[in-house]
Amino acid sequence: MSIASKTSVIPHRVDALKACTQGATYEGIIMPQDLPRLSATVVSVKGEVAAKVHFSRDESNYRVVTGELDVLVSVQCQRCLSALDYDLHAQMDLAIVTTEVQLENLPKECEGWLLDEQGEADLYEAIEEELLLALPIVAYHDPADCSAQGQYSTGDFEEPVPEKKNPFAVLGSLKLSDKAGSTDKES
Repeated sequence: MSIASKTSVIPHRVDALKACTQGATYEGIIMPQDLPRLSATVVSVKGEVAAKVHFSRDESNYRVVTGELDVLVSVQCQRCLSALDYDLHAQMDLAIVTTEVQLENLPKECEGWLLDEQGEADLYEAIEEELLLALPIVAYHDPADCSAQGQYSTGDFEEPVPEKKNPFAVLGSLKLSDKAGSTDKES
């Protein structure tokens, strides 16, 4: 049994256990103001999040939620510190569990989504978490488009770095001269 695909706005809260049993699919948008952690992390969110989320059971009989998430965000270029548009794409693939024991017993390749006993879930929170994880660690403009071109170092130096003198070399020479002096006294 399957619920017909719903288009328009993705519901904020869902009964995830029931949705898995019914094979529910939600397709639609989420407004940027409904994802405050994402909005606080990027320079700006340039539009609605387009989402398609499907609840089902997999071949191992785990309740799972899978989905595709897309949104255009503006992030900060780490070279020139100006805004850079970035097409953020994330894929959801979560196994739904209701206890800590179930969470611990999931296979290593499964990422768990811990719900309360009733299976009530904040879908926006899960979607936001996946989008945050999909953000680039460091964002840069293409070198030709970056306004900081030529104002940063890649670590390659044209001039060789002069060799530093060993500050303990003087002590070594004193030790050698002390040995030479002690052999003169013994003779």
